[in-house]
This record gives sequence, structure tokens and C-alpha cells, in this order.
Amino acid sequence: MSKSQSLLKATIGYELAPFTAKEFELRVERARAAMTRQGLDAVVVTSKANIEYLAGLETQFAWNTPSRPWYFVLPRTLPPVAIIPEIGATNWLSTSWCQNVKTWPSPRPDDEGITILKDYLTDIRGSFGKVGFEIGPESRIGMPVSDLFRLKSLIGSKIVDCTMLMAELRAVKSPAEIQRIRHICKIAGRTFEELPAMVSIGDSEKDICRMFAASLLLNGADKAPYTSIASGPDGYQSIIMGPTDRRIKRGDILILDTGAEYGGYFCDFDRNYSFGRPSETIVHIYDALWRATEAGIEAARPGNTAAEVFHAQAKVLTDAGIDVGNVGRFGHGLGKLITEYPSNAPSDHTVLRPGMVLTIEPSAMFGGNCIMAHEEDLVITDDVADLLTPRAGREITVID
Repeated sequence: MSKSQSLLKATIGYELAPFTAKEFELRVERARAAMTRQGLDAVVVTSKANIEYLAGLETQFAWNTPSRPWYFVLPRTLPPVAIIPEIGATNWLSTSWCQNVKTWPSPRPDDEGITILKDYLTDIRGSFGKVGFEIGPESRIGMPVSDLFRLKSLIGSKIVDCTMLMAELRAVKSPAEIQRIRHICKIAGRTFEELPAMVSIGDSEKDICRMFAASLLLNGADKAPYTSIASGPDGYQSIIMGPTDRRIKRGDILILDTGAEYGGYFCDFDRNYSFGRPSETIVHIYDALWRATEAGIEAARPGNTAAEVFHAQAKVLTDAGIDVGNVGRFGHGLGKLITEYPSNAPSDHTVLRPGMVLTIEPSAMFGGNCIMAHEEDLVITDDVADLLTPRAGREITVID
């Protein structure tokens, strides 16, 4: 049996159970309570993350084409409705708990569901005269902006932002959501452990990236949409680039960072590798980052703030002689998106609560133009944080 067949055999049949109806009932209940607090008669969500979160839709189609917008409307008191292209009706009814569906024959650029959406929102006649759309920070609206302006002129309600409402709802994960994140972290951790046996000096970054992504899928990931890689002599210069044709040489340091997905939820963590014995500089930087990560994990407790998680990491790096003055954040929320609310940043005073999933991600600039990052994923519990990723080694992994 080949390695690929063995890996497939190991993962086939290991699928987590679908979310229950009760899971979605609780999400809707929490959303409606938040709408009451914020004075909204309804929210209209158009993004992949929020439609999946509230409605449970599973589709390969909707998010890969800009020609057809999809809307899920959740009123504060009335039944919700999906307003979607006709081509998606079967898909929606097969995967979503919401069976109230209105369609139009899309693509129809002159009216991509706007009349149906206008009629439904007009009929709501709520108490507050406000409807929430995803138009705030860190959001992307899944409809033409011109259609949003047009809708605004057609309905009597005021259109306001619901981005933070949805972000705060999704920030605290249910046990079933955490189970999915834990599962993809385990898959990616296994893939990172296998990497040293798969690569060697002379491989290109593209070679390594392809092998890594393929191994993620063979190990059980649904998708591997984000894999950044960088390498260089005694350090690398970016942590967000895609692979290049550069070939690995002895003395290189390499980073792989993955945002792999399972069941609609992401992991987000990285690992560093040294091809041959690392220099004293690399040993020092890696050690400082490892200890900063430990400090971040320790600080990630309920009642602390995201800013305190940042400062715990920053102190270790500063004490090690590493300047953190220009750093924006040292980690962030994680879930249906690779980066979610909150940010482990000096200005983010979000209070951590059990069920929040965070990345701990200190980074260091050194040697003029080199950078190194270290990242783990965890969930906030009633006490100490629960690490979701298999912890990176105390010393950098050497491939020789």
C-alpha cells in the first residue's frame, strides 16, 4: 500500500457529526437578543462566514462567483428567509435548517433580488426602524455596493452596521465549533510533523508548498486555502508570501504557515525549520519567541483582555532585546475565518471569555530585514487556556 493510500485509509470514516438543530436555535436566539440590545429590527448577512454561521448553508458554488449575491435575513421577531438565486434553491434546502426560501432567475443585473429583499424588509415594520448589514470594519459585503445604495433608497428603515454584532456572536464558540477547530489543528499538526521527512535541500518553495498542501488534504483537511511559505539564509523576510521558485540551501531558515479548513472552521499556526545547524542569532530569536508564546498562553485567561495577552508576549521579547515598537498585534481570534475578532493588540481591551478561540503569534524583526514568527491556537476555558495545536518544540526543528 502506498503512503497516499495509507493516509487516506487513516482518515476515511473520521468525520465529525453535523451541527444539531439545537446549535442553530441557540445561535439565532443569541443573535436576536443582541439585535434587541442594539435596536435592530433585522440583520441581513451576505458573507460566507455569517450565512454559514446563522443558516448552516453548505455550498461549493456561492462563494466562488461574484455574479450572484445570496442573502439571509434574520428578523428580530419574524421567521427568517433566504433570498437567493434560483440555481441555489436545491443546495440551500438540502443543507440549511431554514426552509423559507425566495428566489429569482439570476444573473439578472438590473434586479439581483433587490425587489424581493425590499418587499420583505418593508413588511417587517419593526420597533426600531433599523436594519443591520455587514458594512463595518474587517467586513466584506457580498452584494454590489450600488445595490446597497439602491436598497437604502427603497426601504423605510435605516441601514446600519451589524459587523461587530456578528463578530461578537461568533467570538464565543460552542463545544461543537471548538471540536472542529481542534480537529483541523490536529490534522495540520500531523502534517507539520511529517514535513521533515518529505523535504530536503534543493527543493523549491513551490515543491514544498505543494507537498504540504497535498499532505493536509490526505490527512483529512477539507481545504488548504492558505499556505504561506518563506525561506532565506539565516532568516526570511516575509510571513505572508506565497511560494516562489527559490530552492532551499544549507543554512536556510524556512517558515510554513497554514490556514487549513475542516467543517467550515480554520486552524492558523506556523512552524519554523532550519536546514542544517542554526546560527546563534536564530537560536536566540527562536528561544525568545517560544518563551513569548508561553507567556501569551499563560495570559490567555478569562477576565484578562486581548491587550494583556499582547503585553505579556511583548515583555518577553523586550527583555530579550527585541524591539516591538512597530508591531500591530500578536495574535487574533480564529474560527470560521482565519483572522477574527478580537486582536491581541495594545488598543484592544476585549475581555476574554470561555469559548473564545485565539492565536498566540509573537514575531520579531532582526538582522536588518529578517522576521521570524511563532504561532499556536488555543481556546479560553474557565481556568488555564486549552492548547488546540500540538506545541512546537522548545528548539527549532533541524532538517539535515
